[in-house]
This record gives sequence, C-alpha cells and structure tokens, in this order.
Amino acid sequence: MERQYLPDHKKLEQRISYSFKDKEFLLLALTHSTYAYEHRKDGVISNQRLEFLGDAILDFIVGEEMYKQRADWDEGKLSKTRALVVCEKTLAKEAEKLEIGALLFLGKGEEGTGGREKASTLADTMESLFAAIYLDGGFDSAKRVVLSCLSPYIDQALKGELIFDYKSRLLEKAQTKHETHQVLFNVVKEDGPVHDRIFEVAVLIDGQEIVRAEGRSKKQAEQEASRLALERWK
Repeated sequence: MERQYLPDHKKLEQRISYSFKDKEFLLLALTHSTYAYEHRKDGVISNQRLEFLGDAILDFIVGEEMYKQRADWDEGKLSKTRALVVCEKTLAKEAEKLEIGALLFLGKGEEGTGGREKASTLADTMESLFAAIYLDGGFDSAKRVVLSCLSPYIDQALKGELIFDYKSRLLEKAQTKHETHQVLFNVVKEDGPVHDRIFEVAVLIDGQEIVRAEGRSKKQAEQEASRLALERWK
C-alpha cells in the first residue's frame, strides 16, 4: 500500500471529530514498524516514537479526569483504575470501533499474519494517534479526542464495572501442555457495611500465596488479584 492520504483517512478524521492540519502526522500514526523497515530507503519512519509520547499523554489525561471525579480516592486506587482504561484491551476495542485496522500501513509479512487485527498493534496505534493530534493541534485538541473516545470506559472503570477476565487467563496459563499448576482463590478479609463491602482475596499457586488484592465484590477482587499474579508470573 502506498502511503498517501485517502478518503478513508478523512472518514477516520470525521469519526474522531478532528481534522489534521498536517496530514503527515496522521499517516505517521498509522505507519507500523514493518512498513517503515520495508520502505526505509525512502526515508519512511514508524509510529514508535509517537507511541511513546501518546502513552504519556494518555496516562495524564485519563489520570487527570479520574483525579477530578474521585477526590476521595488515594493514589493506589486511582492508578489501578486508570490501568483498566489505558490497557491494551480497551484501546484495541476502541480502535476496532474506529475501524483503524483497515487503515494501517503494514509490511507484507505483518499483513500476511493478520496484523490488522492484532490487539497490541491496534492499541499502539491509538496511542500514536493521540500523540499525532497533540503535535498537530495542541493539548486541548488531544484531550478532547481522548475523552471523546475513552469517557465511556472511564465511567465504567470508576463505577467498578470495567473488569476484564484476568482470572480465566491466569487459570489458562496454569494449565499448559508442559506443566500444570494448582490455582486457588481465598477470601482473606471482608470489611465495611453490607452495602459497601471491601473484599481482600489471595491467590495461591501450588499452595504458595503469590499476591493479594482488594475489590468491592469478590469477583472484582479475584480479577485484580489475577491481574497482579499474571504480572508477577511474567
């Protein structure tokens, strides 16, 4: 695919309600490293630097919004909740809604292995897109687009309703062809009134406690503990 601004790129601008003054920023945000490598003789670069900047911009905008909406939450709770919104799964889901995959500039190998549907690629591209808007139109423009795209997820996260199935992923990781591990979840503490309970759940792998986490329901606590256990397992 030749890297040029097309009508479909204009449709993306319409979907995000932002028109780039410098279309090169948009094209760069959509340029995967494999495409840049194949066209390096032409001076094409990838969106990886934009992705780095977009990650920081995204963290700040979402963090600021949560800070303003939850004045009673401490740093730890804000950080955990923000992580649900800026994670790969959320960003990839939004990228799918915006039909970004079809607009990516990919190398031939990446194209052949389903690169347009890869969650990691879609999430990285969303970060690059936010950075491109920031560089093209300034912080206020970036903030408006970020919140337009992610406000539904922010609202869900603040209500404790944005829960991904980390527990199933943990159980799958524990059961492979090569080895099997026993995973148990124990509720070690319950605090607070009936209408506002806080549950603390421990994850045990092969009888050894790995992590503990809290949640407003047993299910939420198990999911958070599973997320932490997966991170530690890496």
